[in-house]
Amino acid sequence: MNKLLLTLLIFVCTFSYSQSAPIIIDGNFEDWTSNLTTFTDTNETLDGIDLLEFQVTNDAEYLYLRIKANKEFDLTDGDLIPHNFFLYLDTDDNSTTGFKVRDDYGAELGIQFADRILFNNFTNTPKAQVNFAEVGFRSAPTVTSKEFEIAIPRASIPDGVNPLFPSSSVKILFRNRANFDWLPNLNNVFTYTFDETPVTPYQPIDINKTDANFIRVVAYNTKLNSLLDTNKLDEYERIIKVIQPDVIGFVESSDTTVEYIKSLFDNWLPLGTTDGWYVRKHGGEVTVSKWEILQEWDLDRQFPVLIDLPESYGTDLLYTNAHLNCCGANDRRQRQVDQYAAFVLDAKSPGGQITLPKNTPIVYSGDLNLVGLSNQLATLLTGQIQNIATYGSGAPLDWDDTDFKHDNALQTDIPMAYTWRSDGSNFPPGKLDFIIYSDYVLNAEKTFVIQTEEMPSDRLSLFGLQEFDTSVASDHFPVVADFSIINTTLSTEENFTLTNKVFPNPTSDLVNIQLRSFGNYDIKLFNTVGNLVLHKKEKSDLISFSTNSLSSGIYHLVISNNEGKTQFIKIVRH
Repeated sequence: MNKLLLTLLIFVCTFSYSQSAPIIIDGNFEDWTSNLTTFTDTNETLDGIDLLEFQVTNDAEYLYLRIKANKEFDLTDGDLIPHNFFLYLDTDDNSTTGFKVRDDYGAELGIQFADRILFNNFTNTPKAQVNFAEVGFRSAPTVTSKEFEIAIPRASIPDGVNPLFPSSSVKILFRNRANFDWLPNLNNVFTYTFDETPVTPYQPIDINKTDANFIRVVAYNTKLNSLLDTNKLDEYERIIKVIQPDVIGFVESSDTTVEYIKSLFDNWLPLGTTDGWYVRKHGGEVTVSKWEILQEWDLDRQFPVLIDLPESYGTDLLYTNAHLNCCGANDRRQRQVDQYAAFVLDAKSPGGQITLPKNTPIVYSGDLNLVGLSNQLATLLTGQIQNIATYGSGAPLDWDDTDFKHDNALQTDIPMAYTWRSDGSNFPPGKLDFIIYSDYVLNAEKTFVIQTEEMPSDRLSLFGLQEFDTSVASDHFPVVADFSIINTTLSTEENFTLTNKVFPNPTSDLVNIQLRSFGNYDIKLFNTVGNLVLHKKEKSDLISFSTNSLSSGIYHLVISNNEGKTQFIKIVRH
C-alpha cells in the first residue's frame, strides 16, 4: 500500500503559482502579458479543438483566466464549431470534496460551455445546477475566437450559502471532452494561490463631453418597444438627459412613431429651434438627430442616413443605424454586412445609388447580434465581402483604403466591455452593440457603456441617475462615442467649388444651376427617403430643370463632374 502511494506521488507533477494583475474583459489580450502565470500544454496531435495554454491572475475582486486554442470556436456554443469544453475549479484545493473529475481534482464548480450548464458541487449540494448570473461569470469575446478571457468574482456565492472560493488557493483544470484533451494533462495538477498585492484600480469614465463641439453618437437597443412603456419612461428620460446625444440610433422600436419619438426628445432635451429634433424610422430602427437628415437609404435591417452637420464642421455625416439578425442567423448576418460593405464602396465611388464627397465621415452603430462567427465583424471592419456573386468584390472601406475601426467601449465603472446582460438567460453577458467608424476622418475622443447597476452611489448621484435605471429600461446598455473630425482630411474644394449658385431656392418650379466651368455634369435629385426623382446629364455651364411634377417639400440635389468631384445642395419646393 505504501509503495503504491509512493509510486503515485512520483508521477504526479504539481505546479503552484501566484500573481496579481489588472485585467480588462474586453476581448483584447494586450493586458495578458508574457510575464503572467502561463501553463502551456505538451505537443500533441488531436482532432477538433486543441487547448494550447492558459493564463491565470487575479485582483481584489476577480479570478481571471485566459484560454488559448489552435483554432477558432464559440465559447458558449458547441454546435457552430463542435467542441465540448469544460472548466473545473477545485476551489477549496481539496481533491476529496466536490465533484470528482479525476483523482487529483474535486471540483466545486464545473462549467460545461457547449450547453451552458454550470454545476455547483459543494458537499451538501452535489451537482446542483446554477446559472452564469448566480456565479457572476463574465467572458469575452462573444464571437468565435482562438482565445477567450474569463472573470469570476472571488466573492461569488452561487447557491446563496457556500462561498465559491473558501480557500486562498484554487486548482484549475480545462477539458475538451469531444477529443479527451486535458489541460493540464493526467498526473499534472495546477494550483493557483491568490495574490493580495494591490493592483492599479480601474479609473471611472466621465460621462460628460470634454468639448461641446464633439459629435456624440449613441447606439441603444430599447428592447421590444420599451420606449412605449410608460413605466420605463422616467428611467429613459434620466439616461437620455445625462448622455445628451447629438445622434442616437434606437433599435427594436418598430411600434413607435416618428411623431412620438420626436415628442419625447423635444420634451426631454429641447433644442430651442423651430424644427426641434429630427427623427426618421426604418422598421425597428429609429434615428434621432439634432441636425437635419438630408437623405436615407433602405438596406436589410440597416438604415443609412445623411446628416446635415453645421457648416462649422465642413462636412456632412453618413450615419447607419443597424440591428442585424440574431442568434443562429449567421448566413443572413453575413449577407447584411456584405450589403453594407458594398453600400460604402458605392458611396466612395461616383455613380450608383449614393455618391459621397471624398472623406465624408462614416459611422455605423447598433445591436449587431455578433454571437456566432467572427467573419461578420471582420467584414464591417475590412470590407472583405463573402457573397461576391451578389455584392461584388470587397475592398478596404475607409477613405485611405484601410480598415474601419471600432473601439472596445468599456463600462464607465467596471473593467468590462459587455453591452447586454440578462440574468434570466442561460447566456453570460456579452458585447452585442458596436460603434464602427472611419478613423481616417474621425477621432474617437471617448467611448463608454453605461450600466447604472455597476455604478457606486456617489457616481449615480453625480449624474442624477438611479441604481436600476439601465436594467429597468432594457437588457442592452447605451453605447456612447464622442467624435472629433480630423480637419486635415476634409475635402472642402471638392465639396464646394462646382457651382457659382443654384437659384431660385426655394422654388415653385424651375431650378437653375450656374456652374463654375463648362463641362460634363451628372445631375441627380432625390426626395427625403432617398428615391431618385430626376436624373439628367449635360455638357454645359448652365443647367436647368423643372420641379413642376414634384410635390412640395425638401429635395437633395447631387452634382458630379467627370473628375469625381461632387456637391450636395438642399432644394426646397413650395
